Amino acid sequence: MLSMQKNSFMQKSVFLLILLIVFNFDSQLFAQQPGPYNQQNLFEMSLQELMDVEIVSPAALTKTTRRLEPATVTTITQEQIRRSGARSLNELLEIYVPNLQMIRHHWENRHLGLRGIINDREEKYLLLVNNRIMNERTHYGVLSERDLSMLTDIHHIDIVRGPGSAIYGPGAVSMVINIVTDNAMTFEGTEVTGRFGAIEEFYSGEVKYGQKFSEDSGLFLYFGTDKYIGADQKDSPLVFGTSFNDFWLRPIEGGKPFPYRINNDFQAYRDLNRIKSHIQYTKNNFDVWARYTRGGELFTFCQSNLARAPYGWMDDWAVPDYPSYEHFYQPGEGYQQATVYASYKQEISDNFTVSYAISFDMFDFERASFDSAKSAIWNLSHREDEYYAKVLANWEINERHLLAFGGEWSCEQWGMQSPGFPGDQACLAPYVQPPFNGNSPRWNTNTASAMAEHQWKINNQWTTFVGGRLDKNTHTHELFSPRFAVVYIPTDKDTLKLMLARSLRMTFAEEIQWQWQTFGNKSDPETLDSIELRYERQHTPNLLFALGAFYHDLDVIAWDPGAWGVKWDAGTKNIGELQQYGLEAEMTYEKDSFRFTASHGYTKLANFSLMPGAGTALTAEPYGYGDDLANWSNHITKLVVGYQIDDKLRIDGSARIYWGFPGAEDYAKYNTANSSPIAIDPGYDDPYGPSIFLNIGIQHQPSKNLTVRLDAYNLMGLIDRKYNKILYGFNEFSDYRASSPAIGVSAIYRCK
Repeated sequence: MLSMQKNSFMQKSVFLLILLIVFNFDSQLFAQQPGPYNQQNLFEMSLQELMDVEIVSPAALTKTTRRLEPATVTTITQEQIRRSGARSLNELLEIYVPNLQMIRHHWENRHLGLRGIINDREEKYLLLVNNRIMNERTHYGVLSERDLSMLTDIHHIDIVRGPGSAIYGPGAVSMVINIVTDNAMTFEGTEVTGRFGAIEEFYSGEVKYGQKFSEDSGLFLYFGTDKYIGADQKDSPLVFGTSFNDFWLRPIEGGKPFPYRINNDFQAYRDLNRIKSHIQYTKNNFDVWARYTRGGELFTFCQSNLARAPYGWMDDWAVPDYPSYEHFYQPGEGYQQATVYASYKQEISDNFTVSYAISFDMFDFERASFDSAKSAIWNLSHREDEYYAKVLANWEINERHLLAFGGEWSCEQWGMQSPGFPGDQACLAPYVQPPFNGNSPRWNTNTASAMAEHQWKINNQWTTFVGGRLDKNTHTHELFSPRFAVVYIPTDKDTLKLMLARSLRMTFAEEIQWQWQTFGNKSDPETLDSIELRYERQHTPNLLFALGAFYHDLDVIAWDPGAWGVKWDAGTKNIGELQQYGLEAEMTYEKDSFRFTASHGYTKLANFSLMPGAGTALTAEPYGYGDDLANWSNHITKLVVGYQIDDKLRIDGSARIYWGFPGAEDYAKYNTANSSPIAIDPGYDDPYGPSIFLNIGIQHQPSKNLTVRLDAYNLMGLIDRKYNKILYGFNEFSDYRASSPAIGVSAIYRCK
């Protein structure tokens, strides 16, 4: 049987390759190949020049231009990162990426979503560093990198907005985030950065060094660390939507700040210093780098952790030695990740290259949920290792036809004992049963993949992209992710794109193994079918407009709130089919010393068909309450402005406006009407109004080597803290915690 499955996989891979080679070829198949392009610094070019530069796009396997990219891509440059004042990758992405949103969770770290696709764990998108996927795949998803305040090693970030499985494989459902680091070719000299924040308190230091040995070789070194204390609850209050009595029978009033001690907002996991280090050697077409990160955050208790029945579970979990909230073990998630990656590009001829990559990655994960300092009840601790190899060929057949094809192999090892997350291990005895923790027997899985893409430049107006990817994991069926895109350029200013894609996601390793051991079944994937239409107009060399529309049909795998006790993680499974649609508008204007960008995203639930016997926390629509997504703001507006006053002084600002959360209010009403006790106090609607985050920064460069900056964050909270609220999703739908108004100071010193 296994042999037949392998043969079937190989046959489909060969068929896919042959199909792409013959598809759409015309009579000029062997036309003359154009000469190489003289590349420039992309980030010093005008908007119009940038659109026509040939690049290796994060949205394609073949070379193309920004204008012809078969996807919607947002790029955040190093200079934009500095001008944002962002204190984490989470905050940075929220500032710049249209229709992206972050919500809180009482049981996991913060969640990011795009175009309404968001879940109780971070498994619906991929995060990469230098094209290497960094996701944790046992339990959570994208955890590393996101919380770290140290960002100066980043050269730029590409965000592919929309499905990307045809390029990157399973998991690229809603988006792909690719962090591209500096190397010796992009940075020379030494740079030291120091930052500190007040009110939301943190301290960080970074140093990077780049040395060229020749025109095409050099060494890059980076190290950064921070101490993230976070914001005290008086500046960042936690608000519950329901009044209840806590464990000591003290009344807690809904709609008011929680009066007793909780962890600081965005406080580092276990109060450990967080670390990021990177070393990279480059020589001509050879690159090798190693990276280590350590981080994590605390998150707050939910109401059921703190209240007596019927509002909570404290009657069942209570132990006699709880004198106060300070004695509760603080919930949170932590990680450490070590990665080594080597790549080589072989230039066989002027129009045929082969790229090779090998890598090893270790991810150490730890979650500590509600408990006291005396014993451990809810904890997860595990390690996963991955050995990875990739080969990709690019053939520029002629000026009209480009072909890319290749394969990947991944061997992953699961269920291993954690190497020991730094800190006290006394209260970290995992309680869950094998195969889901570090005390269980180890098991391995293998994934083999084949991918191909054909780009046909039909004429000066029409270009098509046809591609796909086939993945086969030990415990899954074959996963096929096709994509078709056509780009039409009617004028030198206008571009129209139509993109159709299917993206797939394997569920977590703990889910796959549980299903295999319990039922002997292979795991079915989560499937997204997407269609997107995008119009771009380069109105002037300085002004770019874009308007897009999308439609998603998602076969959802998510947490089922009605399946508690089915298995240890409360029942993550296929819960139904979701259809949604949306519109996105963007504008960028840049001239001389002034730059302004604006975007607005609208996302709307079309339908949710719930599986028989399943439950959902994504929307209350199947229960007859509203027709919106419960964890999403329908309208999201983002503004970023910067002005260079003179050669030494500049000012920057950003605003993020979430216009309201009607889907969360609908779900709270459903909970109130169909549960005992009620989920929200009568007349209370504070969580469901607008959230507005306003940042302003001033930068001064007293000398060519020194830059200092002052940033003010979340200024609308000075008017009303509710403007700075971030809702908790996936359970209560009436809780929020307000991010604190804060300030930050940074200094950057550069020398050759």
